[in-house]
Amino acid sequence: MATNLNVTELDFDQIKKNLKNYLKTQTEFSSHDFEGSGLSSLLDVLAYNTHYNAMAAHFALNEAFLDSAQIRGNIVTRAKLLGYIPRSVLAPKATVNITVDVSAEENTNKPATLTLPRGAKLTTQVDGRNYRYIVLEEQVAVLSSNTYSFTNVIIAEGTRKKLLYRVDNDIENQKYQISDDDADTSTLRVLIQANESSTSYDNYTKFESLINVNSSSRVYYLQENSNEYFEVYFGDGVTGKKPLNNNIVTLDYVFTNGPDSNGANIFTMVDNIGGFATIAITTLQKADGGTVKETNESIRFNAPLTFTSQNRAVTSDDYRAIIQKEFTNIKSISTWGGEDNDPPDYGSIYISIRPLVNETLNDNEKTEIMNTILKGKSVVSITPYIVDPNFTYLDLDVSFKYNPNLTDRSAVELTAVVRDTVSDYNFNELNKFDGVFRHSQLLKAIDNADPSIQNSNVRPYMFMTITPNKAAANKDNNFNLQFTAPFFNSGSSTNFIITSTMWKYGGEEVYFGDIPISGSTNRQVMVYKVVSGENITVINNAGTIDVNAGTITLNNFIPDEASADTIRITVVPDSLDLAPKRDQLLSIDPLRVQITPSVDTISVSGSSGTIDYTTTSRLR
Repeated sequence: MATNLNVTELDFDQIKKNLKNYLKTQTEFSSHDFEGSGLSSLLDVLAYNTHYNAMAAHFALNEAFLDSAQIRGNIVTRAKLLGYIPRSVLAPKATVNITVDVSAEENTNKPATLTLPRGAKLTTQVDGRNYRYIVLEEQVAVLSSNTYSFTNVIIAEGTRKKLLYRVDNDIENQKYQISDDDADTSTLRVLIQANESSTSYDNYTKFESLINVNSSSRVYYLQENSNEYFEVYFGDGVTGKKPLNNNIVTLDYVFTNGPDSNGANIFTMVDNIGGFATIAITTLQKADGGTVKETNESIRFNAPLTFTSQNRAVTSDDYRAIIQKEFTNIKSISTWGGEDNDPPDYGSIYISIRPLVNETLNDNEKTEIMNTILKGKSVVSITPYIVDPNFTYLDLDVSFKYNPNLTDRSAVELTAVVRDTVSDYNFNELNKFDGVFRHSQLLKAIDNADPSIQNSNVRPYMFMTITPNKAAANKDNNFNLQFTAPFFNSGSSTNFIITSTMWKYGGEEVYFGDIPISGSTNRQVMVYKVVSGENITVINNAGTIDVNAGTITLNNFIPDEASADTIRITVVPDSLDLAPKRDQLLSIDPLRVQITPSVDTISVSGSSGTIDYTTTSRLR
C-alpha cells in the first residue's frame, strides 16, 4: 500500500530501503531484495533520482534566505532586498602636499595658475614592490614666490580607467558593467554626454535616499551582479532621470591592489604638472584604508543591521550600522549613548573607531564621517562625537612546564611555539572593542600548543606610554590615564602600585612610585630616586591614583631635556580577566612577552621530582 512508503528521507540508502519496504507489501515483484537483480538496479535509479531531487530542493530553499545562502550572487540579491549594496575593493588613500618649483623658468613661462589634474600619477614602494598612486580630485594652485602649492591632495593606489557605453533604450533595463572585479567604486564617477561629439558632460551622483529624488534628478544606481562585477543603471524617468537614446555613458574609476600598499608614506611624482618637473611631495597622512571586497559573512552581518536602521541614526546601533555601510577604514567600531558615558552626557552619542592600519582616524576621515556620512541622518537633539580609541597594552610574564620525554623539541623551540600561540591569541581575540582578555582561554591555548606542555602560568600587567613635554618647552605635564581594569592593591604602604621606566629630573635618574593617602583608598603619585638601595623622594605630589576606577592622573613634573622621550607606566590589574569598555582596546605588546620554560620534574621523575619542583609566584 502506498501509505507504507516513507517520503521524508533524504539519504540515498534510506530512500532505497524505504522503496524495498514498500515492495515487501505486494506480491507482483519478488526479486527486489536481491542486489544482483534487474529490479534492484531500477530501485537504485529511483533512489538516486529521488535523492538528487531532494537535495536540489534543499539547496534551492537554502539559497532563498540570506542566512543560509552559499552562492555569493544569491547572498548579494537577498541583501539588495534589504537595501544593502556590498562594499567593493578599496584602494589605500594618502594625503600629501605637492609643491611645484618654477624659479628656474623664464617669467613668460609661468602661468598665473596651474592645474593638478585628476589621474596625475605618483609612485611608491612597499616591501620592495612598486605601486602607482593617482590624484583623485583636480586642484588649481596660484603662483606665489615662484611656487605652486597644492595642499591636502588625496591620492589613491591603482590605475585610472574609463569605460564608454552607448545608451540603447530598446534594451529593457540596460545596465553598464564595470569590467574590473578589483574596481574601487568609491572612486567611481558617472558622466553622461549627449553624443560622442559633445564636449559637455552631466555628472551623476550615487543614489542614497528617495528624499528629493524626482524625474529630473541626476542619480545612478549601483549593484553587484551575479558574476561579482559591479554595474551601473539609471532611473526610469520617475525616480531619477532616464538617459536618452545614443547618449554616451562614461564610467571613470580606479582599479586597485587593495590593502597591499597600506602604510606607504614616501611618494614620487611620475607625471610632470603643466610641463614642470621640479616637484616636491610632503606626506601628511600615510596610505591606509585599503581592503578587499566585502566578504559573504560581512554582508550577512551588516545587511540586516542597515535595514533595521532604515538610514536613520536613532540608537547607538544605528550609528554603527550606517558608518559600517558608508565608511570602510574600520577594523573595529564601538558606539554608546551619552547616558552610558562616564560621566553621563545626555543628548550625545559617542563613536570610537579602530582603523585598519593606524591606531586612530585622521582628521579628514573624522570630517568625512561627521559631515558626509552622518549628515542628515542624526536626530536633531542628539550630538555625535568621535573619540580616539584608548589602548591599554599588556605586558605578560609567561611560564610553562614541559615533559621532555613527550617531544623532540628543545626548550628554545617550545618557547617559540608558545610565543606564536600568544601572538595568535592577540590577533584573533584582542585589538577590538569586544576583545576580552580571558586568562583561562590563553592558558588553554598554551597548554594545547604542544603535547609535552604540562601546565602554564600567565601574569598580565597593564601599561601605557606617555610622551611628556621637557624642560625646554617650559610647560607642565598633565596626563589622565584610563586603564581597562582596577588596580591590584596589596594594602602595603611600602609596595608601589605603579612602576615606571627611568627618566631624568634635575640631572638625576628618577622613577614614578606611589604612597597611601590617609583616610582614602586612593594613592598619591610621587617621584623618587634610588640611593644606596633606598628610595628617596624627589617630588612628593606628582598626581593621584584611583585604584578602584583604574585611573592615574599625572601632573607637576617636567623631565630634563636629556631625559627619554617616553615613559612607560605599568600597573598590576586586580583581576586576571580584563574586559574593555566603551572606547577601550586591549593589545599584547609582543616585545613585552617574557617566556620562561622549565622541565616538569614530577612528570619526569615521579614522586622524587617533588623535591625540586617549583611554582610561579603571583607577582614579580
